[in-house]
Amino acid sequence: MLAFTDPTDLHKFVGGIFEKAYLDEKLGPKLTATGAVLLVSCHDPVCEVVLDMPNNKVYSSVAESGVTPNATLRMSSENANKFWQGKLNMTMALTTGTVKAEGQIMKVLKLVPSTKFLFPIYIQDLKDAGREDLIA
Repeated sequence: MLAFTDPTDLHKFVGGIFEKAYLDEKLGPKLTATGAVLLVSCHDPVCEVVLDMPNNKVYSSVAESGVTPNATLRMSSENANKFWQGKLNMTMALTTGTVKAEGQIMKVLKLVPSTKFLFPIYIQDLKDAGREDLIA
């Protein structure tokens, strides 16, 4: 199973690539312009990360963030991990109910093609952390 084993993994790895994306001269402004405050909520283990795109911030929880998400993606941590490796088609996952979306999710989904360059960075971050167990 390719699921995270620790609730902090979601913030460390998914949040980590967003921290890098915010600094990217092409993708950073696109993320900011969405106005999206995205909550990624996972199970197995239960964990969440808030991606505050207008402010270029990443938080470990809604409680920590002090912001109200305007879009939410709910999925297993395994599917979150697979997506960021390019192994899960988000459109298909939403269609089949594997991933559930709430709120202003179209703002975020329009950016999915732009984030594909983050997939190899995510995989390298896993390797650098000695987490080959999560590589699909």
